[in-house]
Amino acid sequence: MLARVKSVEHDGAYFRRVLKLPRPSVEFEIAREENRRASSDLRRLTERRETLKLEATVGHAAKPRLTDDVLRETLDSLADEIIAATARDQSARAEFDKLKAAYREQVSASLAADIEGLGAQITKHIGAVFELLDIATALGAEAREARVEMPALISGAHDARRLLQLSVDTTITKMTKGARA
Repeated sequence: MLARVKSVEHDGAYFRRVLKLPRPSVEFEIAREENRRASSDLRRLTERRETLKLEATVGHAAKPRLTDDVLRETLDSLADEIIAATARDQSARAEFDKLKAAYREQVSASLAADIEGLGAQITKHIGAVFELLDIATALGAEAREARVEMPALISGAHDARRLLQLSVDTTITKMTKGARA
């Protein structure tokens, strides 16, 4: 059995390469488009009905007013179309929601290990930054005692660490532990 060789690929390049959403299925794309189209059709019919109702109550010099019988017939016809469009919209939305849930599960399953690895790398690198800031803070404290002026990289390390610690405590820890920020 061959030993598994660890890739020497840079962490950032590796995660940039592997952390990509998988393409949704053709069925998902069709359902998304059908959902969009059904919602648009329903909205168009509803707006048309509301426009007709408004036009029936307002006189318009350039457009002849519909008779009550024609208006009633048109509104009844639109009501039937709206009922059918509502059913299509609900059906399309249900199908899209079902496929969207399956796609989310697929994304979660396919990226889970790499996302966990990314979180571990973030935690590792933040730990390294804290270690470096601790070294700079210690040097800054020593320099202050000796009354030696140091560059901002050293003299500001204590404040930078506190600020970074606040960010880590409030956001990054949630990110790397899996909570939604």
